[in-house]
Amino acid sequence: MIQGSLVPNITFFDVAGNLDIERMKWHMRWMFEKGVDGFFLTGSYGAGPLMSNEERLQVFRAAKEVASEFEGKYILAHVGCIDTQSTIELARAVDQLGVDAMSAVPPFYYKYDEENILQFYRDICGNVRTPVFAYNNPETSRFTFTIHTVKKLQEVGLAGLKDSPVDVGFVSTVFYDAKLNKKDFELILGTSKGWLPYYYMGARAMIAGMSNYAPEIITNLVKSTFDEDTDKAEKAYLVMMDLSRKMHFTDSTAASHMALYARGFNAGYPRKPMLLPAFDTPKYREIRDFLQRSFDELGVEMETGDDQSVF
Repeated sequence: MIQGSLVPNITFFDVAGNLDIERMKWHMRWMFEKGVDGFFLTGSYGAGPLMSNEERLQVFRAAKEVASEFEGKYILAHVGCIDTQSTIELARAVDQLGVDAMSAVPPFYYKYDEENILQFYRDICGNVRTPVFAYNNPETSRFTFTIHTVKKLQEVGLAGLKDSPVDVGFVSTVFYDAKLNKKDFELILGTSKGWLPYYYMGARAMIAGMSNYAPEIITNLVKSTFDEDTDKAEKAYLVMMDLSRKMHFTDSTAASHMALYARGFNAGYPRKPMLLPAFDTPKYREIRDFLQRSFDELGVEMETGDDQSVF
């Protein structure tokens, strides 16, 4: 069973738009050293839809290399593409690579009915041995999972669900249906928002975008939760939620790059057409202040790097 906090890794590119593998591996090690439990690779944060399958495999290989230096870390590879054939090709390659699980968002851009989506996941599950998780992200895929969809997918061997909207009615129904009917089915929250109430329900894993730039805050929250230090967990949760609100001023991928620069770390670039604001933009200093206040509230030291791009 996957437990703790996973990060939807941002993917690092250089100024020319090529993968920056070495900088990416630095970031992966840094997050593991700060307590992150695993990676969710080439999803929305990770620019998967902007990458070729071979580029995504390079990211997966880099993650495997870094994870081998640590104990007990999880790797989930997101293999969802706009079409079934590309998804299966990537899924088969990941199956050979060896990861803890793979996940796929429903095929996007076009609008599909439930039977199209069910067949998409049947095709994936029928071609790999690695556990397959569906990825409920209706904002990008234009398809919203229902309990009926989930039950149908469980019949064909779906191992679990990563859920991004975390709608309380849907998530709780999926969770209790699996629990009461003793189904071997895992639920991973696709965001840190809602972590505490869903933990009390029984959820044990989340994918937290904030870990890209402030893994210490998420680790503080998760550790205190599992340690049943309620006061500390609730304080950390409020600090996390406040910082999350402040950081939702632009796309989360770009914001993560900006926050790393604000901490003094060279965070490379997102892939175009996504752009970062000019480094002399006051927003970087504002982010630095947001971060520092959050760390101070928790009594956690905020490590900074020596990159001076924004200072």
